[in-house]
Amino acid sequence: MTDHPSPPDPPTRDRAPADAHGRAPDSDLTVLAEATDRLLATVSDLDDATARRPSLLPGWSVGHVLTHLARNADGILRLVEWARTGERTPMYPSPSARADDIEAGSGRTPAALVADVRSSATRLGVAVELLLQSGDEALDRLVIFGAADPDQQPDSPARSLPVARLREVEIHHVDLGLGYGPTDWPPDFVERTLMFVHSRSGAVDVVGEPAEVLAWRIGRGAGRSVRRLDGSDPGDPPSGW
Repeated sequence: MTDHPSPPDPPTRDRAPADAHGRAPDSDLTVLAEATDRLLATVSDLDDATARRPSLLPGWSVGHVLTHLARNADGILRLVEWARTGERTPMYPSPSARADDIEAGSGRTPAALVADVRSSATRLGVAVELLLQSGDEALDRLVIFGAADPDQQPDSPARSLPVARLREVEIHHVDLGLGYGPTDWPPDFVERTLMFVHSRSGAVDVVGEPAEVLAWRIGRGAGRSVRRLDGSDPGDPPSGW
């Protein structure tokens, strides 16, 4: 938010926006810290009833989402260590271990949930700072994001980890259902993430406000502005996200 908001962006066709490549990981780390601060501000007064209420993700409470964010930070930290040392370190031991950790942590007290998100984000920030000092060899080292098959080949450069974490923080901030919505996403985040989604699943011919188009593309519902070119409802987004 700013003291003097700019006018809203005009509707945009769902095609790849202007080239958003070339950003340095250290600037991504700054943006990530700002997004994390916004998330922590949202949950600063979390109470027990709110922690137990359903989030916007089916089957997950607010406590599940916060626990996922903390364990995701720890997982990305393992990838940072992989990049720095060259020793393959999976983000998660397995999909089932990831799910079990989230379930086990979801019922903790509000204070414990928030402290976990804060401390895990701090640990990750320190680790990424060290990664940035390690040089291009570490930053260019390929890692595997997610709970991958043991035989899967690394395919993501470590320099992309800060922005990968940024996507997790911004998208799951919305998923909490605590008043932060797609229209609160910074425009630069929307642009970059639309480009990322396009690169994975292709462009789709719809029009709408950029943030609402992005929310639709990643399965977070369609805002009022999102329409097909003929004015009809956009329906379900294409698979691939």
